Amino acid sequence: MLSNYPRLDEALKKLSVHQLTISQASEHYDLPKRVIYKALRQQQAKIAQQKSYLLAAQKRLQQNLQSVELELANFN
Repeated sequence: MLSNYPRLDEALKKLSVHQLTISQASEHYDLPKRVIYKALRQQQAKIAQQKSYLLAAQKRLQQNLQSVELELANFN
């Protein structure tokens, strides 16, 4: 459904940097508000998923670093 709106990406970019409101984007890009809302929700869900992944990766890296530091301390 969202792929039927070629200017949606452009509208989302303007929304993400707070240059337009949803109402303004709807009027300016001739897009239904419900389409913009749905696209924003999908975008927010994707960002939340990426954030969770990055936080988990950061935690694993910190644990690996601590393990390496302990091994180095024991090696000396």
